[in-house]
Amino acid sequence: MLNKSKRNRSLIYSVYIAFIAVLVLTGCSRKSSDKGFSGQMAYEHIESLVSYGPREPGSEAIAKAQNYIETILNKYGWKVARQSFNDQTPIGEKKFVNLRARFSPNGDDLDWKDGGGKLLICSHYDTKIIKGINFVGANDGGSSTGVLIELAGNLSKDPERAKNIEFVFFDGEEAVVDFSATDGLYGSRYYGKYWRSAPKDKKPQSAYVLDLVGDKNMTIDPPFDSPAHLLSELYLAASQIGKKSLFGIHSTPITDDHVPLNAAGIPALDIIDSNYISGRKWHQEGDDLASLSPKSLEVIGNVVLQIIENRFPEN
Repeated sequence: MLNKSKRNRSLIYSVYIAFIAVLVLTGCSRKSSDKGFSGQMAYEHIESLVSYGPREPGSEAIAKAQNYIETILNKYGWKVARQSFNDQTPIGEKKFVNLRARFSPNGDDLDWKDGGGKLLICSHYDTKIIKGINFVGANDGGSSTGVLIELAGNLSKDPERAKNIEFVFFDGEEAVVDFSATDGLYGSRYYGKYWRSAPKDKKPQSAYVLDLVGDKNMTIDPPFDSPAHLLSELYLAASQIGKKSLFGIHSTPITDDHVPLNAAGIPALDIIDSNYISGRKWHQEGDDLASLSPKSLEVIGNVVLQIIENRFPEN
């Protein structure tokens, strides 16, 4: 959700855009639009999630979503750890379940407290509790989750890069009433608690949080206060696959799951279509499968794969 505070940042914004433009123009020449990511397969994963109904924390529908994500990732050779916890909400205590996944095709034991060198790729998979609306969150929570599942399948064919990744599926991103220090971002706040006190060499090196990435008219505009090196990575990757025109920047902060990660000392960037929030489908029944485009999902999947290739080049 957008932070509604409006301050004049035009000078900072202009300088920042110029800086990023220089990074992109000087760092990119190769273009390859197809990294092997299937937007159609990502769409089919979303279709399965949506079929369960609204994925409200603690519901039968979200339990089915958890089982689906875990089953598919296990099939691709990823070990999934459930991070379960209870937290107080404005309507009482609720149970939440984050899902963490690391590549372990042989089922080896993993040290989940050691994130050193890992790149986090994150999504929330819950939907907002909205009375009187059958809110299935095909885009809001569904699209990014479908992309992560398909990324897991794609990366399973590239074990050397896969071992550098941790996928995190956050529960409780949505505020029960309205975003505050204690309402919303339940999963990412809980996940970030350990990393706050972890030694620097044990923390993940950085994170990309995906949200609202499937709309037919998708444009990606991360918040202006994002870590500069992650923005440059994102824009470089978008240019390399020939999709730079779909990526811009948002002029105000955004409240999303990247915020607790940054607070925990893990540089994190929100890959988000913030324009979707000002449209007529956000938190409405119109956020359904018909509003999604496999082409948009494919763009995001290929950009993330390009980021991973750039970050972890072949030896």
